[in-house]
Amino acid sequence: MTSSHPGQSVDGRTNPKDVHHQSRLTLSRSPQPYHRGGEALPQAQGHAGSNKHNPDLANLNAYSLPVISRSESSESGTEADDEKGPLLKGLPAPPLRLRKGLRGNSPAGLTPAASPLPTPPAFVDAREFHFFEPRPRAAKKSAEAGTQASDFEAYKRRKRREILRRCTETILQCGIGTIVWSSAGGTTGLVDWMNELTVFLLLAPFVYVCYPVQLTLRARATGKTWIQSFRQGFHVPSRFDPGPLLYPVVLPVLIAISLFQRSIAFLPAAIVCGLSSIPPVITATPKVPVIGEHIHWCLSILPLNASTLRMFYAAHSKPLSLKLGQGCLLTREELVMVFPLHQALMTVLGYLTTSSLDISELQLLSSALINLFLFAQTPQAEILKSMIWLGGLCIFVFCKNILIWEVTLARIPTWKLLRKRPKGGLVSQVDQAICQFLIRRRTQRMRRFSSASDDSDEDALSPFRKTRRRPKFSLNGRACTAGPGPQHVTPSTSLAGEEALLDPSISSNIPRRRTFTAFESGGDKSQTHGTRKPKPNPNGPSAPFLTLSVEQARVRKYVYAGLAYLIVFATILGPVRLYISQRALSGHEPFGWALGYLFGEVPSFRFWVVSNNLDSWICLPSRDASGVSIAPFGTIESVRQYVLGPATTRLLLCAYCGAILLTGIGAVLRLTSVVEVDTRRKVFHGIMVAMLLPTIFVDPCFIALALSLVLAVFLLLDLFRASQLPPISKPLTTFLAPYVDGRDHRGPIIVSHIFLLIGCAIPLWLSLAAVPRTGQAPWIGWDTAVRELSMVSGVICVGMGDAAASLIGRRYGKTKWCWAGGKSLEGSLAFAIAVTCGLYVSWVWLRLGGWAPWPAGSFSSYRTLARCWIAGMGASLMESTLTAANDNVVVPIGLWLLVRGLDI
Repeated sequence: MTSSHPGQSVDGRTNPKDVHHQSRLTLSRSPQPYHRGGEALPQAQGHAGSNKHNPDLANLNAYSLPVISRSESSESGTEADDEKGPLLKGLPAPPLRLRKGLRGNSPAGLTPAASPLPTPPAFVDAREFHFFEPRPRAAKKSAEAGTQASDFEAYKRRKRREILRRCTETILQCGIGTIVWSSAGGTTGLVDWMNELTVFLLLAPFVYVCYPVQLTLRARATGKTWIQSFRQGFHVPSRFDPGPLLYPVVLPVLIAISLFQRSIAFLPAAIVCGLSSIPPVITATPKVPVIGEHIHWCLSILPLNASTLRMFYAAHSKPLSLKLGQGCLLTREELVMVFPLHQALMTVLGYLTTSSLDISELQLLSSALINLFLFAQTPQAEILKSMIWLGGLCIFVFCKNILIWEVTLARIPTWKLLRKRPKGGLVSQVDQAICQFLIRRRTQRMRRFSSASDDSDEDALSPFRKTRRRPKFSLNGRACTAGPGPQHVTPSTSLAGEEALLDPSISSNIPRRRTFTAFESGGDKSQTHGTRKPKPNPNGPSAPFLTLSVEQARVRKYVYAGLAYLIVFATILGPVRLYISQRALSGHEPFGWALGYLFGEVPSFRFWVVSNNLDSWICLPSRDASGVSIAPFGTIESVRQYVLGPATTRLLLCAYCGAILLTGIGAVLRLTSVVEVDTRRKVFHGIMVAMLLPTIFVDPCFIALALSLVLAVFLLLDLFRASQLPPISKPLTTFLAPYVDGRDHRGPIIVSHIFLLIGCAIPLWLSLAAVPRTGQAPWIGWDTAVRELSMVSGVICVGMGDAAASLIGRRYGKTKWCWAGGKSLEGSLAFAIAVTCGLYVSWVWLRLGGWAPWPAGSFSSYRTLARCWIAGMGASLMESTLTAANDNVVVPIGLWLLVRGLDI
């Protein structure tokens, strides 16, 4: 038998139709652009070989599976990929693929590929210590040796570029820290904390240096020479990422220094959280793990005991209790307990998010939750704390088993539930009868609805109704069909098939359709004996559900979903509502308070409340303007205070944001089949800019509350979607499927929209931390006269900078950075320009609205523009070098630090 190449016939001549079809298949856009074949993924041997020079040091980044290089696949929008060509631009968008849960049923040979780590893969064929040995001189080299040498040289070039990238990333963090310190270094009282800060800055590098020394001593204990031990201990693997050693440790301290003027307690808590975020492998003791944990705990509280040291002659030593002051809510004992709280949170968050978050993101999230728990004093922070901490813990405790059962039941295929099983007892028979009754009632309603809709269109469809014949194919020279004969495909037959699937007695009477009719039932069965499937584990999580029938499984699926919804609503109406009422609203009912907060200045609403004696439940603002901040006449703030009123302004802001959101979603739905996924994702960035950039300065406290509520809704809906709770999981998955990327396939959580919201909200939340509050009862603490440019840094960075970098970099990016990652200089330049323009326009808007005075001097505008350009360049460079965490969260924090440090 002769095999022919695709596009050729058996006699060797080319078939034009086949060539055209093959070209269309080659040029068609992949429906799964972030999937890789199973054979393309790195094997375990490759992983072991990549870090065999120093396996212990490679464990620093062993929190996620190492995969292909980010140079091959990048998440950032500044990459200049192959979609900038005119041919690929004209290709249609990938077809939508419905997913079950998060990933769905992947085709054969395709597996969801996790977002790759940024570092290049290690040279697998290199021998131990090959990097440090001299190159042997040989007169003649074989072809294989030459290929290995060229691959090794290419690997060394990639590694040099990665080293340059890591050094640039570290130097940039040092530069941001210098700017923040120069801005807050002269703050009164910060000099008293020089001992703690000095010990913190020296302790982390000392611990990092001691780790390779420890590896060297271990290698020496195995009998190796000192030179070999030194090489093994201080060898840096190619997959080593300094991000987990840098961002979770440094960022909390920099934020606390920037906010030191408002609260002193932020700094000691940030120092403890930063040292608690050191990877546990640094202080681990293999023989007795408990000793390593206690060493790490002692290191985290060591700076707190440096108060009495006289490290600087100009500084006066003060005990920690005097430094914290009388108004501080923290004591030394509470600071000591931050480390175990941090470690417990890491365990819970790692369990909930599985592999959706990197280790740096988990560390930063744990530090953020600890600070929210300790320093939630404002009403907005108390509401966010109640939803995240109180509501999250209640759902985790009461719904954990229910959600596990729901996910386990959804993973069981239907054919396993159709097998015959012995009859159970009386309770099992009653349960089966009830479930069959419920399922048959549902099937009958579906049949009546389908027949009613078919009868109305029967006359119109009857001329076009044709028989569907099975396709014919030839086998051994005989014409065969794939079925018994022509069949009429009608809705009744499909419903009958569904009813047969639900009833095992009916399905057993229907003959099973053979896929290949040429193979008779009496054929050779020897092939099936060697391919038996392994027996299921009788003690597995799905074992108790395998005794159920299809009807019982479906009824239980909805029962579990109903219980989960009931617990969630009971949590919201119970402990969360009571906590908000007591801690944030001065004892008022939350729902009535919310009605007065939005509609309190509408005359008809006020008359309705007073006439029905509801003023004790629904709070109404007073008509007295005393205590209101004085604003210049004719500005937006004066219109808000004296013309419209704060409540009516909040109502108009809700209407404006709703109109922008509906318009943006409509535009995205129309563009789904026209543009690629990255462009559709950037439309949401534009929606965030249009909603938040003009409105944050109008009422920052209200926008902060709205973002907190939206974040809680996002987390709750994604919990329902990931747990596959009917009927909300499938519509959510279908809606989000066209907008996900490689990061969303790493675990059960779709993090794109959540990180987008957090990136816009974190700078606003940080700017409002411990600021002076104003407002009249019952809205004491719900307004502030402080307006800062740093409040909108997250919206500018995520909405404008990232979108501009993606759109420009993908289409016009030709000159890439020298390091790996695929990001282009054109995209980074577009990021810097967009951020600079956004900062300067917001600076002008801040003064046009009457929230800040115009500076004196003719060159003040040019100075401000120069500072905006420095902040934009710093954020752009951080975005191009960032690898350890999501850029939608870390880069806005970096821009927030730069804006505050440069005093824009």
